[in-house]
Amino acid sequence: MTNATSHSKPKILVCGSINMDLVVRTPKLPTPGQTLIAHGLEYVSGGKGANQAVAVARLGGNVGMLAAVGSDGFGSTLRANLQQEGVDLEWVSIKTGPSGAAIVAVDDEGENSIMVVPGANGSMSPADIDRAEPAIQQSDLVMLQLEIPIATVLHAVRLCRKHNIPVILNTAPAPVDFPDELFDVGMICPNQTEAGALLKTSPPTDIDQAFEAARSLLSKGARQAMITLGSLGAVAATKMPNGKPLIKAIEAHRVQAVDTVAAGDAFLGALAYQIAQGTSLMEASLFATAAAAHAVTVHGAQPSLPNLDQVQARL
Repeated sequence: MTNATSHSKPKILVCGSINMDLVVRTPKLPTPGQTLIAHGLEYVSGGKGANQAVAVARLGGNVGMLAAVGSDGFGSTLRANLQQEGVDLEWVSIKTGPSGAAIVAVDDEGENSIMVVPGANGSMSPADIDRAEPAIQQSDLVMLQLEIPIATVLHAVRLCRKHNIPVILNTAPAPVDFPDELFDVGMICPNQTEAGALLKTSPPTDIDQAFEAARSLLSKGARQAMITLGSLGAVAATKMPNGKPLIKAIEAHRVQAVDTVAAGDAFLGALAYQIAQGTSLMEASLFATAAAAHAVTVHGAQPSLPNLDQVQARL
């Protein structure tokens, strides 16, 4: 990889969101106008960026965050939690005002619905990215998601391109207007709903449709594509030197899911951890699927993220 010689472990930089998740456990997800009595409320550190950083750290990876928290009580709690996990916080700034928050409803079947309030994440600017250019330059891999402004993500992708740093872009949540330039990354990682939104088609509902969607993502500029399909597993695609795509289906582990929150983040953190070490996409996908399988068997976002032994036990 790019800079792996300068330190013992490949350095992964996660540029993205940090949220406090207010998790409501409820018998079923409410319909519009309906009031339900919930089982309980928990405060759990979350945000796609922070979850993916913790996922890498739990596996033993060398990971830092480029992000922002608010000047509120949540901000100091979120920073302390990340520090405890071993995530480097040098590039986490404190913005005046509230931290990002998410209201997560989880029903008895483990399904969830999520509302995100951007808070400090929404004020992450291209200037924040410019200030952290040394961190980007010294990274072997940069992970991005879309819970910070699109213009900021685009700026980060351009800086990575300038310094030849590979990018894994998790296209969540998929925006209405996805810039074509964002397809031009090392790896693009939507789930099936997001794949449909990016390609302006119906979401793929089976493996054949996911193969077709992966092919389209490569044709739009991505060198590799990974579409996660929940209980159907995932589809991994890579552009071969001859220009033709190599696409494979990755089977999901059969587990009893109790909570699907952060399963995608467990998958992506594990994928990045392996890719940064030079593992092939297909091999890394198998490892990532095992990490996601563990995550759905545990309640909460960051509490569900596995360590290396837990992933290896599933392999």
